[in-house]
Amino acid sequence: MLELMMVMLLIGIMAGIAVPLLRPEKFRLDGAVVVLGSTLNAQQRNSVLRQHNIVLVVDSAASRLRVHYDLDNDGMIDSGELTNIVELGEGVVFGRGSTPARPLSSSTLSLAGAQDGMPALTFRRNGSASEEAIIYLTSGRVRVSGGSFLEDSRAVEIERATGRVRCYSYSSGSWIQTC
Repeated sequence: MLELMMVMLLIGIMAGIAVPLLRPEKFRLDGAVVVLGSTLNAQQRNSVLRQHNIVLVVDSAASRLRVHYDLDNDGMIDSGELTNIVELGEGVVFGRGSTPARPLSSSTLSLAGAQDGMPALTFRRNGSASEEAIIYLTSGRVRVSGGSFLEDSRAVEIERATGRVRCYSYSSGSWIQTC
C-alpha cells in the first residue's frame, strides 16, 4: 500500500509540472489563424469565380468576421445579398499585444475601408484586394491581464495586387511565416 501511495505521489508531482507546459492558447491561436487565412483565401477565389466583390468586415468587439457577397458591387448590404459570420474561436481576439509590429503596420487592423462603421476589406472581381492589410490576433489572456505574452501573437497579411494571404507567428523573438 505504501508503494502504491508513493507511485501516486510521483505521478501527481509529474502531472503538476507538465500541465502548466500545455498551453491551449497556442492551439486556439493557430486554429484561428488557419480559419482566418482560409476564409480570406476562399473569398478571394470566390470573388473571381462569382465575378462580384466580396466584402470582409472585422467585428473586433465580437471577435468575428462578416463575409458579404456584394452582388451589385456597391459596398452596401442590400436585400438578397448573402452574408456569413466566421467566428475566431474562444479565447482569441483581434490585437497585437506587446509584440513588435510587422513592417506593414503596427495597428491591430490596418484597414482603411469600412462597412457599417467597422473596418472592411474588399476582394474585387479580378482577385485583388482593396488595400494591402494586416490583421493581428492574440489570446484573450493578453487583454484580460495586460501581460506581455509575446508567443500569443499571430499576424495575417493580405497583398493588394494579388489578394495573396500570408500568416505569421511570433516565436523566439521574431515573426515566422507559418501558413
